[in-house]
Amino acid sequence: MSHLSRLRDKFQTKAKKAAKKATKLIQNYSALSGGKVNEHDRIVFDLKGYIVKPAVLNEDEVNVLKELVLRQKNEPESLPPQERCLPGGAFAKLIDHPAVMNVLLDVIDPDIEKIRLEDVFLSYREMGEGEWKPHAGGPTTNPNYAYNFQDGRIYAGMTRVVWELTEVLQDQGGTCFIPGSHKANYNIRTNPVASIDTRNSGLWESYSCPPGSLIIFSEAVRHSADFWQNPHNPRIAIFCAYNHINVRHHKPSISPEVLERLAPRHQRFFKDVYHPQFDRV
Repeated sequence: MSHLSRLRDKFQTKAKKAAKKATKLIQNYSALSGGKVNEHDRIVFDLKGYIVKPAVLNEDEVNVLKELVLRQKNEPESLPPQERCLPGGAFAKLIDHPAVMNVLLDVIDPDIEKIRLEDVFLSYREMGEGEWKPHAGGPTTNPNYAYNFQDGRIYAGMTRVVWELTEVLQDQGGTCFIPGSHKANYNIRTNPVASIDTRNSGLWESYSCPPGSLIIFSEAVRHSADFWQNPHNPRIAIFCAYNHINVRHHKPSISPEVLERLAPRHQRFFKDVYHPQFDRV
């Protein structure tokens, strides 16, 4: 084979790979009800470090999930082994819910194959239960906590997704944030200031939302759990930790029985950590 022929074959191979990659990106977006976060949510996420999307799930969907997680919590033996812990059971379909993916494809990576879900857990709190423990905020080189804006797009490191399954009242126990602290110049992460971290400093912000709402926030924003003060219902919330395929923050703890029974489109979110450069020939 001549040098020109080899060169031509090399270019053709690269062109096919590029076309395949472009096609996959387009499919990732088009399969997700529009495929991109809207401009309002993008700006608010960058400004505050979090967004609230009310009533993403309907009442029936919420009731199914509540029944599942309460059985997982109180009587797991009543469920098949593959449904006894999250993300098993009815929750699985939320792993790549369009309202979630539209944001994550914008702030983690535009290629859905580069997004991992490495931890899912239930937060259940009755009246008066909880803690106040601020963490994160300010600059860091740790890729799990870093927040960057470069070349017109957000790079949010680890991004938390919270499904609120009961009503949350303003300042009555929902997750709290110091808006904008994900881009703060002072490192309040490793050098906390008591007058800032106190709950009544005037810097903390929370939210109200109906059941079935979605909270998405960068792990880089300073945030804290709070004491549940809503007398009408407990807090029942599902927390998910998504991040880039390059990095891992949580030790793997999801049961193999659960993962093995997930659909292939959901299993892909639990792949091992690797760097995309290994895909190159």
